[in-house]
Amino acid sequence: MKFTRRQFLRESTIAAVATASGIPIRQALAKADEAKEKRADRKAGRKQVISVDVRSGEALQQAMIKQSGSGGGIIRLATGTTLTCVVRQDSIGEPSTHALLVPEGIELDLSGGNLLLDLRSSSYGVRLSNHSAIRNGSVRVIRSEGLPRPAEQCQAIWHSAISVGAAYGSGGTVAKPGYYSTVSDWAMENLVIEQVAESSCIQLMSQACNGVIRNIHILDSERAKIGVGLDWGTVGPVGTADETVPQMKKLWEKNEISSTHPHHILIENITIGRLGRSVDGNDAGIRCSGCHHITIRNVEIESAMCAVALFGGDFGFEFAPDEQRKVAHSGYVVDGVKIKKARLYGLVLNGSEDNVYRSCLNHGYKSIRDPVHPGLDKPVFRNVVLRGARSLHSRGIYVTATTGPTFEKVDVAQFETGVAVRNWVRSLRFRNGRISDNQKNIEVGGSIEEPTDVVFEKNIEG
Repeated sequence: MKFTRRQFLRESTIAAVATASGIPIRQALAKADEAKEKRADRKAGRKQVISVDVRSGEALQQAMIKQSGSGGGIIRLATGTTLTCVVRQDSIGEPSTHALLVPEGIELDLSGGNLLLDLRSSSYGVRLSNHSAIRNGSVRVIRSEGLPRPAEQCQAIWHSAISVGAAYGSGGTVAKPGYYSTVSDWAMENLVIEQVAESSCIQLMSQACNGVIRNIHILDSERAKIGVGLDWGTVGPVGTADETVPQMKKLWEKNEISSTHPHHILIENITIGRLGRSVDGNDAGIRCSGCHHITIRNVEIESAMCAVALFGGDFGFEFAPDEQRKVAHSGYVVDGVKIKKARLYGLVLNGSEDNVYRSCLNHGYKSIRDPVHPGLDKPVFRNVVLRGARSLHSRGIYVTATTGPTFEKVDVAQFETGVAVRNWVRSLRFRNGRISDNQKNIEVGGSIEEPTDVVFEKNIEG
């Protein structure tokens, strides 16, 4: 083996320093080589991998916080580790109450292990930060106590198994937005989720953006509200009641409030079991409200009240920053969704910003943007199979407040109404699909504004 002059000088220096400090020379040389490898990894953009053998959620949390402060990297658990995580508070960027916080720059590799979330007060479950990830294991909510009741009055993000973003009321101020009000460049992949609470399995809020949810299996749940939920968020003292909308506009004009919106998210290769909660069409496999540029691809659902629901949201983009308002409700692509038993809806497309609309109607509000047009803006649906339960008032596809939707190779059967096109719908195209074995296959009509330019062509009906 060649031995250069530079190597000789380097090792001679390390040996001298080691002798002076009482460190064995072999150990000093090993540490120097390790430091050199870390520098090379950083230079090449490779993430440092830190294997940890911990026995508690507390120990894991401390290991991640420590490594985040040292530049981040991949924290890898010992194979098959099972850890119980209880509610705690850490202050990273701002105080956060959670079972486990994956801090900035950390990718948590569960190595086939399990996180058991024991949640006995209002909190996040596993919470992701900017430039963070969780992969390769299971996250199970095993206990849920201390949430507001009834469940309809509790935000779905509380006690969700994994979340990104900030709950309503936790977005900070316009002058100083909350640390978690915008969370970008995150991932959750190769995971099994179990949910025993009346909460989402996975929930994104505020400006959760530039993220990936991939290869997720959500187990059967009698209580879960939503499989994967995405909801707009608030910055400043936002109130959403219809009668308060005019006052909210005054605060917005004074730059005291704003809204935040999930965007540029890929949801891919998701399997969802039987979701038993049966309140309304919000109980969905995947639900989006006040979002833009969301891709939903390759999703299979055993049963739920609804497969995929896309909503405009209470305020929608009425008080969004200008750059967000320009792309409101656009960029939805849904490709390869299948549900075996939808108890109420297959797909819901409702782009109305409903609280704003009602405030205009009942409280004399003058809106900044039209709350129903364009609504959902040119959403695309391809390769979708929807099967109902022949339930009363069930609809395979329900469309309102939507402009330019296209449906290509969509198969709808076993609903009371196959496709229902209602108010404020313009330029709908439904091609090369199948609408059959429904009590009524197609119903087009609105009580407020008739749909216009609605075309069904090259479909199989019967």
